[in-house]
Amino acid sequence: MGLFDRFKRRRRTLNANFSSYRNLRLSNRKPFEPKTTVRSPRKGFWPKVRRFLQILAGLAALIGLLYVLLFTNLFEIQKIDVEGGNDTLEEQSSLNTTLQAYLGKSLLTLNTSQIESELLLQYPYLLSLDVRRSFFHTLTVVLETYPKAANIRIDFEDGTQQIFVINGEGTIATSGEADKNLPTIVMDTAPAVSPSPAAAPYAINQELVPKEQLETLLDSAKNFEGKFNMKILEIHYLKQARELHLITERHFTVWLDLTQDVNLQLTKLKKALTSINIYEADLDYIDLRISGQNGEKVIYHLNGSE
Repeated sequence: MGLFDRFKRRRRTLNANFSSYRNLRLSNRKPFEPKTTVRSPRKGFWPKVRRFLQILAGLAALIGLLYVLLFTNLFEIQKIDVEGGNDTLEEQSSLNTTLQAYLGKSLLTLNTSQIESELLLQYPYLLSLDVRRSFFHTLTVVLETYPKAANIRIDFEDGTQQIFVINGEGTIATSGEADKNLPTIVMDTAPAVSPSPAAAPYAINQELVPKEQLETLLDSAKNFEGKFNMKILEIHYLKQARELHLITERHFTVWLDLTQDVNLQLTKLKKALTSINIYEADLDYIDLRISGQNGEKVIYHLNGSE
């Protein structure tokens, strides 16, 4: 070995040798790593027994939970609560008596939809009848009626009157006192059927005006107010004559035929405003029932004239 051999640059090689394994930075090849396979340990007898016991315990817990929920008094119905407005007091009392049959039964297994369907058959005039579970021991029923739509005043042949408030379905909601916030419909009655209030067979929740007819009466009054900017004080419904008389705030009456299109009759009056000043003339009535050749014939009468 010469004097300068130690200063010579050590030669690097790419061949795998002992020194390149020791210093991986000097080699681009990774050392050989033999593949090993990991064998899963065999399941013995006791692990299987433990798994079986876990499943058995889960089933026992589930059965126990179902038993507690269904066959104990944890969810037993102990109270019936019927809620609603003052116009359903009679129905609340009746339903409370009917539903006493469900006391002692499970609140969870109760078919509330079926109960609602059966009760609505008995009370078809209600807007909704909602049966609810109030945990843990109460069955709650909430009643809702249709909103009130109009006052009905019936004038009898003997000069007496009877007042009702009807809902949007045309059935009687209350009787005896009018609601100042609702329009008033005045009806005539057949003397042979109802000569006086004492003989009138009217009762709460009885249909007084068919729903479709009620909508026509109210829409006609609203339509007039919108077209002429004039308030309607009363709606007179002549059932037998099939006529509608609108009493305006200027105290003249507009006669309409319910067998014809009411909107077309009001449009006819709108076109006649050039010849009839309904805002200043001292009118007694305007008759829109009669159709002329052009369909625009309007008859009117002034107060004091023959």
